[in-house]
Amino acid sequence: MLSTIQNNETHKASLAWGNSGAEKGEVFTKPEIVSFMLDTSGLSSALLIDGTRILEPSCGQGEFVIAIAKALVAQISNMDVSPTAVFEHTKSLIKAFDISLSNIYHAKDSVREILSQIFSFEQTSIIVESWFVNEDFLLSDTLPEYTFVIGNPPYVRIESIPSVLLKKYRNAFVTMKERADLYIAFYEKGLSSLKENGTLSYICTDRWVKNSYGSALRKFIADGFRLDMYIDLYGQSAFQSSVLTYPAITQISKRKLGETLIIHNPDINPELGEKVLRSLSDKSVVWPEAVKRKDVVNGSKPWLFGGADELALIHRLETMFPTIEEAGCKVYIGAATGNNKAYIVQNDLNIEACRKLPVIKAADIRKGVITHTSTSIINTYDENGVINLEKFPKLKEYLESFADELKVRHIAKNTPKHWFKTIDRVYPERAVAEKLLIPDIKSELTVVYDQGEYHPNNSIYYIISSLWDLKALKAVLISGVGQLFVERYSTRISGGNLRFQAQHLRRIRLPHWQDVPQEMRTQLVEVAEQDDIRAAKELVSVLYGLSEKEKQVLGC
Repeated sequence: MLSTIQNNETHKASLAWGNSGAEKGEVFTKPEIVSFMLDTSGLSSALLIDGTRILEPSCGQGEFVIAIAKALVAQISNMDVSPTAVFEHTKSLIKAFDISLSNIYHAKDSVREILSQIFSFEQTSIIVESWFVNEDFLLSDTLPEYTFVIGNPPYVRIESIPSVLLKKYRNAFVTMKERADLYIAFYEKGLSSLKENGTLSYICTDRWVKNSYGSALRKFIADGFRLDMYIDLYGQSAFQSSVLTYPAITQISKRKLGETLIIHNPDINPELGEKVLRSLSDKSVVWPEAVKRKDVVNGSKPWLFGGADELALIHRLETMFPTIEEAGCKVYIGAATGNNKAYIVQNDLNIEACRKLPVIKAADIRKGVITHTSTSIINTYDENGVINLEKFPKLKEYLESFADELKVRHIAKNTPKHWFKTIDRVYPERAVAEKLLIPDIKSELTVVYDQGEYHPNNSIYYIISSLWDLKALKAVLISGVGQLFVERYSTRISGGNLRFQAQHLRRIRLPHWQDVPQEMRTQLVEVAEQDDIRAAKELVSVLYGLSEKEKQVLGC
């Protein structure tokens, strides 16, 4: 009984969230994308086949169901069959979930208008009421009975999910690990709802296919499903409103492993949809813009969609050389403060000098060189941990002027006694250390040498090493080796930029410093000081023993 009560309370919390004005990741898909997905999944041609069951896990205002209803009405109208004859089939054809009652009402009205073109008023009402469910799909008792699962799962960051629901989701889904966002659970539940040979087609952010938090989902897919198709939509407007991440159309079926059809940034149109559908069913159907591969899915490993030559080079380097950290180069992220307005200050701010460290931000190295700044980061830590604020009266007075803002931060609520501390610890010893600075968000890898003057903020990743000469390391990174690895393991975001995060930088392979000949060490330092990328490529091709084909990949 207690479990039933708890489940009811969780359902109530979910519906309350759905009917609130809180962020729920509602981004609606453009009709041409919807039509394309209906075609490539095979759904359009299966609407009147006995046994077809369609699931839409988060229907929003009904874009996918509306498109299905239109296709269904058109097919019935063009056949010598009465609507009454297919009424029972139609009634059980679709199950569409959404936690927002207003969305459900909107979708029902739209679908009702379409179905009423061929069905009676009573039949239309019965079908519409049967199709839509105002319920949390993730908490529903859905069985593996669907031939198609299709839609646009909500992209909700974990910070925006009510805590009672987040706990329930994490307990229910093995793939919701680390900082996995809500759409990850929609993949797992959607795939688990497929019957044998069923197909799932989602349009969603592509971050999970390479990032660490998607590893459990990638393993889940590898263990029981087949990646049929992956189409990235870099730079395209696939939704009715703007988004910060680029989406991809991912089609997965409950079948044995096989080939994956990969298409990069195509022009979405009906002709392409027909061509893709033929290619998925006939291995002989190929065209220059499409690639078929069998090696994309490999356990929990990131899915790499690059060209065969690039992947071959990456795999060889991963086999022959240690990671950048195994070679003695540590990758860090700069300090997050939780309120830059309070903690990033002018150098002449009248507080205790020992509480300030010169800071550098991504904006200060945007052009590839350090633009000297007049700002510092406030250090609320010492060698023993968080400082005793009473010992620094000037700093105390200053921070108390921001007390209202600082105390509402999550970190302050967790440790009220230390309401004034920054989210991340600031390390003076790293500020004075020689390091390489790498801005997080860029289209191409930028590496800037700092002789030990600044502490990076969290818009910068940085590398420190006691083994490698950092100028020599800069030459290796700017040669194209750094870009090669990050571009394969990162995903692109708004503006076509990559994320040069620690998890991606740590993928880079690097020889041990003791294995680098003395003459080459000197040459690497020289080309780094001159920012001579062409010379860096020539040296690195020797350092890694690149073949002529591999040199072409690196642009040598």
